[in-house]
Amino acid sequence: MQKVYVEWDQSIFDDQGDDGGEVVYGLTGTSNQFQLQARATDTSFNLQAYFTAISTANNPQGSTINLGWVHDGNTVFILSGTAGNYHSINPPSNWMQNSLPTIGNRLLRHISIPGSHDAGMSFINGSTFFGSDDEHVLTQTLSIGGQLARGSRYFDLRPTISSGIFKAGHYSTFPVIGYQGANGESFSSIISDINSFTANNAELIILNLSHDLNSDNYSRLKQNDWNNLFQQLSGIRNLFVAPNPTTVDLSRLALRQFIGSGQAAVIVIVQPPGDTSVTLGSWASQGFYNATTQFAVYDNYSNSNDVNYMSQNQLTLLAQQRSNPNNGEFLLSWTLTQQAIDFTQKDAPSIIGYGNIANNALFTSLPPAISSTVFPNIIYIDNFNRTDVTALAVAINDIVQINDPAPTSASSASAPTVTATASEWGQCGVLLAMSTVIVEEQ
Repeated sequence: MQKVYVEWDQSIFDDQGDDGGEVVYGLTGTSNQFQLQARATDTSFNLQAYFTAISTANNPQGSTINLGWVHDGNTVFILSGTAGNYHSINPPSNWMQNSLPTIGNRLLRHISIPGSHDAGMSFINGSTFFGSDDEHVLTQTLSIGGQLARGSRYFDLRPTISSGIFKAGHYSTFPVIGYQGANGESFSSIISDINSFTANNAELIILNLSHDLNSDNYSRLKQNDWNNLFQQLSGIRNLFVAPNPTTVDLSRLALRQFIGSGQAAVIVIVQPPGDTSVTLGSWASQGFYNATTQFAVYDNYSNSNDVNYMSQNQLTLLAQQRSNPNNGEFLLSWTLTQQAIDFTQKDAPSIIGYGNIANNALFTSLPPAISSTVFPNIIYIDNFNRTDVTALAVAINDIVQINDPAPTSASSASAPTVTATASEWGQCGVLLAMSTVIVEEQ
């Protein structure tokens, strides 16, 4: 990982429109080169990557990627892979299919994917009296379709009934006033987004259902409600049904077993419902899976609005829980949580504002913690409106060289023999151009 400090020369007597600079990078042992360029207009600044003598997936030689500019923050450029098989910012929308030659044989617990926290909450679609404030209920700025297009593959969806319609919800309980929150994207819209995306992208998509609520009467969903939801979700095309669907451990299937045929695969994971009498019933053999026994994920959020505490907490848990790549799935909950003071303090960040703070820190905090044995399976964020998180997950997969044997069948769930080759970020390269190399006026 390399940090480059960029500072623009600004004063009342300067014409910033002709400011510019570039740094040329060459990859040792190859003829591959690229430039990181700084460019300005009279009203804006921008960093960009120019592929002078290199190509990456979705970015041909001679192309330029606009990296943007984040004042007092991180503007990210990522390059990973090996000669002839490089990956970078602006990955293809079917990045999993594109990665099959290198990670297709790996078990799900041996790969990293990006994910969206409270994925259906990009707008308010009905709320309680105290849940109508965007700043305290919205976690995303893009629809499920928009997040899919940017690479997210794991979606936290919280089913809520509102006026008899299933929607994504975001609710909390408070003393005296009880449930407060709001609804977001309808499940009919979510299903439409997924089907539109998978029509052209044969990717693995994981939907995680939890925190169920009937907001019409503020009770948990009953068996009949769940059956109705499952019936609606059966409209998702390419629901993945394993040959042994009621007993399979999905984390022990290889990526190729899901999407190697060239068709998308959607799996629906159901966390224990609030009503403990609810069961999957016959839906257990139709693409719906028990979270506890069939896709167990370690998920423990920091419950803090302090980015330093959150990052230390999550990286400590990562080191503890993923000391061996054969350990169970680990979700890196890279999210900040509003505290009581955030509801009363003027100018306190919104959930999305906190998400931007956390996302800005991700690229400096996570890479040094990654090794061939320690890595997150799910990088879980608020405001999934960027492709660099996807590029980071792809880079982790490039670095973690685990050689799982080729799967013999879609029902194979035996523990693999792992060969992990140590690698360093210096070989893959996560380059952070931060608001510091001074760009002098030309």
